[in-house]
Amino acid sequence: MRLRSWWRRSSGRRWSVSNKKYKILIVDDDKDILDLLQYNLEREGYEVRSETKSTRSIETAIEFAPNLIILDIMMPYISGIEICKQLRSIESFKSTYIFFLTAKSDKHLQIEALNTGGDDYIEKITGLRALSYKVATVLKKNLVIRKSVSEIRIGDLVLDRNENIVWIKNKRVELSQHEFELLYFLAQNPKKAITTDSLLHNIWGSEVYLFAKSVDTYVQNIRQKLGRGLISKVRDDRYRLIAG
Repeated sequence: MRLRSWWRRSSGRRWSVSNKKYKILIVDDDKDILDLLQYNLEREGYEVRSETKSTRSIETAIEFAPNLIILDIMMPYISGIEICKQLRSIESFKSTYIFFLTAKSDKHLQIEALNTGGDDYIEKITGLRALSYKVATVLKKNLVIRKSVSEIRIGDLVLDRNENIVWIKNKRVELSQHEFELLYFLAQNPKKAITTDSLLHNIWGSEVYLFAKSVDTYVQNIRQKLGRGLISKVRDDRYRLIAG
């Protein structure tokens, strides 16, 4: 299958930050996608449970107690968005990572998925390798991806995800979509030095090929708009938000 060979081309990477066996639940009615994801995530050291029936997803999640859940959106009987709503109403799943993986490229659907409590939204056609990287980012690298958080405040800096607007010292500043996403990712991991590689994969995805210099250009643009002291460069390949 083409999707299988597509992932395999980049699956030589191994994440070895922690020896802990993290648990991942995948809910999707497409068995080919389930088999592909389970095979590759297990190769990367995760304990994976798959579920094809949306009606059994809550029961399976409670029984398995995963660290991260991957949900398809368009499924028979119960949609992934409704499953996310039900999971977020259960105390033990309020902080569990939930990623949506879907064939639908729809901005309104993405907003609804994130407002429901999803932490990220990844398109199947362009994002299978990006999914692998983001799973490792939150579970093994211990970085945060929480796009369900609508507002971040750090000192004089405010990021409004609903409007994609930034305020600095009560002054509204317009950023491009990628500038906002880059700053948002740094703001969710304040004072952590984030590698250029992490920024590239988590902001632009694995199917967009940019050079490290491109990240530097975006950072320079943010500095010009919000102040040069907001983001520091650590060594040659790491950036850190120092606001607040």
